[in-house]
Amino acid sequence: MNRFLLDTNIISEPLKLEPNPVIISRLQQYQEEVSIATVTWHELVFGCYRLPISKRRERIEQYLHEIVEPNIPILSYNSDKTFNFFLDF
Repeated sequence: MNRFLLDTNIISEPLKLEPNPVIISRLQQYQEEVSIATVTWHELVFGCYRLPISKRRERIEQYLHEIVEPNIPILSYNSDKTFNFFLDF
């Protein structure tokens, strides 16, 4: 079950030179319960490909395609789902 919808800054945290240990701990603790929205995935990929070709960009690409994409569900989100969410609420 996906209890937590993560945003771009949380998904990006492990890439920092000095990641916040509390955030890293929570990501590990709840790794089976997190997901991201398609807009978050878009922001991550867009941000990566705006960078000049470099070791940093290569590291981010690897993280996105080898860690994030295969392990964190990317949820499609549209107006129908928004409406249905509020009906269930």
